[in-house]
Amino acid sequence: MNTKRIFFILIFIAQNLYAQQIITLGKGNTQRINVSSSTSSASGAATISGIGFLPNPNAASRFLSQATFGATYTEIQKVTTQGIEKWLDDQLALPNNFKIQTYLQSLHQSIVDSLNKVNKVQTYNLSNVYLDDWHFDISWFQGSMTAPDLLRWRVAFALSEIFVASRVSPLNGNPYALASYYDVLMDNSFSNYRTLIDRITYHPTMGVYLTYMNNHATDNNNGKQIYPDENYAREIMQLFSIGLYELNIDGTEKKDANNKPIPTYNNDDIANLAKVFTGLSWGDGNYLGISSKNYWSYTKRMKFYGKDSSDAVRNPLKVNPRIVDGHEYGAKTFLKTTIPVRPVAQGNQDIQDALNILFNHPNVGPFISRRLIQRLVTSNPSPAYIKRIATVFNNNGSGVRGDLKAVIRAILLDPDARQCCGDNTEYYGTLKEPFLRYMNLVKGLNLQAQGNVFRNVMARVYDETEQRPLNSNSVFNFFSPDYRPDGELKEAGKVAPEFQLLSSQTLTGYFNALNDWLIKDDPTEYYGFFGGETYKPNQNPNFNTEIDYTLTRNDKVPQLLDKYNHILAHGKLSVESLNIIAKAIKSMPYAEDANGVPETTEAYRRVRMAIYLIMTSPDYLINR
Repeated sequence: MNTKRIFFILIFIAQNLYAQQIITLGKGNTQRINVSSSTSSASGAATISGIGFLPNPNAASRFLSQATFGATYTEIQKVTTQGIEKWLDDQLALPNNFKIQTYLQSLHQSIVDSLNKVNKVQTYNLSNVYLDDWHFDISWFQGSMTAPDLLRWRVAFALSEIFVASRVSPLNGNPYALASYYDVLMDNSFSNYRTLIDRITYHPTMGVYLTYMNNHATDNNNGKQIYPDENYAREIMQLFSIGLYELNIDGTEKKDANNKPIPTYNNDDIANLAKVFTGLSWGDGNYLGISSKNYWSYTKRMKFYGKDSSDAVRNPLKVNPRIVDGHEYGAKTFLKTTIPVRPVAQGNQDIQDALNILFNHPNVGPFISRRLIQRLVTSNPSPAYIKRIATVFNNNGSGVRGDLKAVIRAILLDPDARQCCGDNTEYYGTLKEPFLRYMNLVKGLNLQAQGNVFRNVMARVYDETEQRPLNSNSVFNFFSPDYRPDGELKEAGKVAPEFQLLSSQTLTGYFNALNDWLIKDDPTEYYGFFGGETYKPNQNPNFNTEIDYTLTRNDKVPQLLDKYNHILAHGKLSVESLNIIAKAIKSMPYAEDANGVPETTEAYRRVRMAIYLIMTSPDYLINR
């Protein structure tokens, strides 16, 4: 039986003494249902769960709003034809097709080459041509618009909002630090959580951002007392792994005898874990305490030093240089587990032990599962939803813990994601992040650059919406996952993280920016690489909506709205919203020639205003 082509719903009618009760089985209703088969096929289970059915176009569009930055009509049709599961598995199998650091260095080299052609006074090279953050933004945007692994880009962005590093720090002005770190998130979007936290822990960008680069063992040097920096120890527990309070597998907080939440760690745990993260320095250095050499210092895995020999290296003629422990010696107990005493030269094993302790903590499954569900699907996942995903995190079905590929697949195929919304219909979904709205626009309208090269610094995006990759104001991201705005949501005990970014300034900023991107047809922001560079209009593209001009006549306006309601809002604009928008569009000037061809300027304005009004409607802004 091919369940992708055969639709069936089983109806079981159970009678009781008082009334007939109709229970629908299948299409996502799986309670108390077990499926067995004489073959190894899982098609029966897929039918019962609902994921075996081909989606209608709006269901496909809704899925892609969770799994990508935004989808063209063609991509929506692809999912409609082949099914969600097939599209998802194909995406999960794709390698990372675009290395941001590689593109950045290629861009850097091209600038060097161009400068050497136009300026014969001096010789330029990678070391004396300086870049800025916006070169990272150009590289990021290029990848996001051209790489085929759409799901990976969406998941990596979610990870960047959990494992936060930001240019609002000493990283400012170093695009290589940003590119190399983002590549780690891209490379590990579908790897294992244990691998991911290892790569993050040893990455110099995180080492600088959370101040444990050159972190030193406890010491007293000529009266100057030194203690290990506790920043990373605190944040890896609070934000990257286990959170503040002990959790049940469904994400609910455990309570003590007084009905109070139970803290996962205390100050002693932080202090002892901080001792673990001592002795790490630059990967291209040769002693603990050395400074970075150049941009590329930020691209090499940090190196471990058990001893601090900086005095000997800096003063080679000194008879008795001061050589002390760089890594903290001794047993280190945190989270009720003790890392044994080792020679300081084996301190890397201390770090690996600590990461294993965190990785195996029972909080990690529900904690990370909730964070990822929030970033991809809904702000208020049900405990049952969290439990299902945490169970997959704990064991992917093959005995593997922390398999992010399995976790992402489970999140996006879960009945609460696909059928909307479990028992939580009233508060389901999320306020679309401002940056996702921007990407939704450029992807949904299929922005194309001749030669497939984009040059977009996204400065206006950030100025108007206060959001851009790796640009949050703190390690707590652009918004807290537990933010509760005043009003009905707070009274109901629900969270709405993205509302923390919502203000009169950011909302009007979005409206104004959307006017620039869409009405004024200026969706990207082009910067010159150097003085006197020839302007390259092909790298500064505009939207092409001419195909829609035939839909701007009053009797065709509903078709125009249906198209973009489908692409941008997966068909969820209410009849009331559509009627209001249609009335506004029909009130705009319109003319056509004797052959019935719409006048270009007026048709352009109608199309762009229709999209503008859809993307400013509450129905669009709340992604359900």
